[in-house]
Amino acid sequence: MHKYLKYAIAILSTFVVMVIAVHALEYAFDEIRYTPAVPVWHQDMYEILVLNERQQGVDIQGEIPMLLEYLGPDYDLLNDEITAAVNGLIEGTRRIRARSITFNYEIYYTDEVVSLVILATTRAVTDRTSVKSVNFNPHTGALVTLKEAMGKDITPLAEGKIADMIRRDPATYYAAFTASPTGQAFYLTDHSLVLLFDEFQLSSAPNQTRMIELVRDNIKVFTIAHYDYRISQDRYEIKMMPLRKILTNMGYNYSDIVWHPTDKEAVIVRDGHPTITLRIGENNFQINGIMQRSLEAAPELINNNTYVPISFFDQILGLTAYSIDERGNITFMAYLR
Repeated sequence: MHKYLKYAIAILSTFVVMVIAVHALEYAFDEIRYTPAVPVWHQDMYEILVLNERQQGVDIQGEIPMLLEYLGPDYDLLNDEITAAVNGLIEGTRRIRARSITFNYEIYYTDEVVSLVILATTRAVTDRTSVKSVNFNPHTGALVTLKEAMGKDITPLAEGKIADMIRRDPATYYAAFTASPTGQAFYLTDHSLVLLFDEFQLSSAPNQTRMIELVRDNIKVFTIAHYDYRISQDRYEIKMMPLRKILTNMGYNYSDIVWHPTDKEAVIVRDGHPTITLRIGENNFQINGIMQRSLEAAPELINNNTYVPISFFDQILGLTAYSIDERGNITFMAYLR
């Protein structure tokens, strides 16, 4: 009898455990069922709004993307941004007394950023194309700034690239262009950041929108500790930086910097780039053995390390910026072409 009672108790205990487990699973499935899925960007997230109307003497044609209502209120705010961009472009058309405006769009996306690029061609005495962008996180619907998209403030590099482009082709671009990259339309891909400028914003030559691309892998950010560089002993107190350490952090190979002890020369050799030659104690450097450029201070050799003035790296790359913290550590941001 006791044996049967023990069996009965065991069976009852097992049954109770199973009932509890089933209820727990049902609760878990209910949680899963009622937890909204994280949205992933795909075509079902938007619909195309066809424009075909006339407002205050301006013909408005074309297509723009609008996010669907079921995505939630955060995405409705994105539609407000799209509408504001479109209205701004229409108002600009009206100000110049153009006859019509035609809209088109492009969509770019990564896992973390979707870029809706709105293009508008204005018909006037001279046709012109303007561009706006709405960039957002597809998982939350939150707007994304240029700094947030890149994870860092790349404004100095973008400004440097624009200045370099103007310097290389002054006949095409406005020499006095000063617009900040942070206010421009942009889109992001897994490979690049692309800044977009209106057709006549950078140049008087019509060429639709102008694009400036920064390859994401070419952006290098690193910090040199205050004890890894030295201050020159002259009255200018120039920051003298370790040449090889800086260049390897920028992405150069160790073998790209060749030291010639007899001539006390450091030669920087990189495929597809000019050869740079520096000589210890001489206040200049050579490019391809011919052209000479002056330096802020002559290179120094200390403990078998070559030191050069901090401005030298901007002269090599053309796209280098840095900031100094309260301890004297220097964070470099460089774009390696």
